Amino acid sequence: MSDPAQPHDKLFKALTDDPQRAGALIRERLPAAIVALLADAPPELVEGSFIDPELRGSQSDRLFRVWMASGAEAYLYTLVEHKSVPDPGLPLQLLGYMLRIWQRHAGRDAAKLRSLPPIIPLVVYHGARTWTIPTAFGDLLAAAAADPAVRRHHLDFTYILTDLGRIDDAHLSQQQSLRAGLLALKYALQATDPWPVLVSILEALPENDPLIRPLLVYILSVYEDVDRPMLVRAIHQTKPKGEATMLSLAAREWIAEGRAEGEAKGRAQTLLRQLARRFGPVSDTVRAKVNAADLDTLDLWLDHVLDAPTLDAVFDESAGQ
Repeated sequence: MSDPAQPHDKLFKALTDDPQRAGALIRERLPAAIVALLADAPPELVEGSFIDPELRGSQSDRLFRVWMASGAEAYLYTLVEHKSVPDPGLPLQLLGYMLRIWQRHAGRDAAKLRSLPPIIPLVVYHGARTWTIPTAFGDLLAAAAADPAVRRHHLDFTYILTDLGRIDDAHLSQQQSLRAGLLALKYALQATDPWPVLVSILEALPENDPLIRPLLVYILSVYEDVDRPMLVRAIHQTKPKGEATMLSLAAREWIAEGRAEGEAKGRAQTLLRQLARRFGPVSDTVRAKVNAADLDTLDLWLDHVLDAPTLDAVFDESAGQ
């Protein structure tokens, strides 16, 4: 597994593609006082990401348009933190993302700029360690800012934290498929016995649910201790009625995985031959780096090797930009 962040991102987006699941996540994780202000209409997904490119490997985000019972428009910005350890820089990053949302919403429209909709920030964290970062932005300011004369010139906001690791499995969600997805996220970065986790995920997942395929892909991509025999046994135990369908989906993923591994191996060998011809014998370090790369990265390096002036330039991600 070269990069677990992409599977995390794909699963979270699969979870929140469905308006009912997204609505359940919002209503179950926001404070009751805010939920009471919301209209009954399901949230509307707003396409696009606001995350800095260099952070996309450790974060996912989703922006939803929600409506208040009063008829006013608001935004719910959900940021998912994929790191095992809480990132102290996240509140500042979150502030930047909120600014971008308002800028995209209003543009240069004077009327919109004078009536910005509220943004409710929700952070979902599934790392192994307890979240220790302040949830109030004002708590990050230096002691000098505590003086009222200074503090009035500084903004403040509070984000809502959902630390999946601190929530009992049964209380992750009342919505079955959402609970299955959150269970998968919760244990993905923790060192634990995979069997009971796998059984719990599959037991929570309704028969023939559209989330079955994204969940199987996620489990096969992220849970390193879940091998094929274990997954087959878990499906047989938890989903006897849907066993044939689920095993068929799993088999397709295994076939696709094998094809991708075969393609990557072939391209890695091609790249190593070209590196040797251009720059001389390849070190064990470079060989290991090439063999561990995914298809997209190998394609990028194959493009670079054609005209890179040095070996290091082949692996320079900024080359050609």
